[in-house]
Amino acid sequence: MDIGISLPSVGPAGEREFVLDVARAAEGLGFHSVWTTDHIAFPKVRTTEYPYQESTTELAFSPGMDWLDPIAVMGVVAGATERITIGTSVLVVPYRHPVVLAQELASLDRLSEGRIVLGVGSGWMDEEFAAVGVPKRERGARTDESIDLMQRLWEATQPISFDGRFWRLDEVVLASHPHRPGGPPVMVGGNTEPALRRAGRLGDGWLGMEVFVEQVAAKREILNRAAEEAGRDPAAITVSVRRGLVPAFDVTNFLPDRRSIAGGPKDVAGELEAYAAEGVSLVVLDLALIVPDILATMEWLATEVLPLIE
Repeated sequence: MDIGISLPSVGPAGEREFVLDVARAAEGLGFHSVWTTDHIAFPKVRTTEYPYQESTTELAFSPGMDWLDPIAVMGVVAGATERITIGTSVLVVPYRHPVVLAQELASLDRLSEGRIVLGVGSGWMDEEFAAVGVPKRERGARTDESIDLMQRLWEATQPISFDGRFWRLDEVVLASHPHRPGGPPVMVGGNTEPALRRAGRLGDGWLGMEVFVEQVAAKREILNRAAEEAGRDPAAITVSVRRGLVPAFDVTNFLPDRRSIAGGPKDVAGELEAYAAEGVSLVVLDLALIVPDILATMEWLATEVLPLIE
């Protein structure tokens, strides 16, 4: 099983020094990947309810709470590391023009020598869609078309044409090409049936948010069925889950009421192994609130927990 670590790219810890401290430590300790997330703008007053209430607080979506741009974060981290994979969990695709996004990601993949993973989401906040001038009712269709168009652009070695609902290209090729043939892997985030079906049809993987072990089988059933209907091999789709983790020592917890993976080394290793038994091959962990506690938790995981996992 691969273990990823969420970068401190939100709030007071979202500074270059802290982001790079965690990224470099994760690489040095042998973790698989580091992950950043995405928001563009917050309204003074928000009425839209966050769909994953158990995984964060309302304060996180308040004006004045900094969220570093995920493309910028990936670029800085790629330049300061050599081996670790760098992903988004998730980047809200319908906020962006897919040709511009495809070019940015192709360049990142090229400069990082193939270490970029694009985790995509369709967004949830009404007010943020309004701020970027995109109708929220179109978010699913825009996400699907964006994934399709970006993948075609990454695969193309000659100019291509595209005639979609939202975008049209006439004999165009990207100005740069990704390091990997076909471009960065696309992981589709979201726990709903439409998100799972999108992952089965279009994604290289699925990113579940706060999906507990006992819920994985039902999610995989939807994912596998969508893949088969699209003529794809379900076994080729990476299944991943993002969870909070609290170690067996005192840390400043990000959300005390969150149902996190917790306990001693055997407890944590046992829950991670239970995910592996359900077909989950990557778990992305949200750790403590402050960077010294994040670093201590990573050290504990690497030295006391992961050696227990077969």
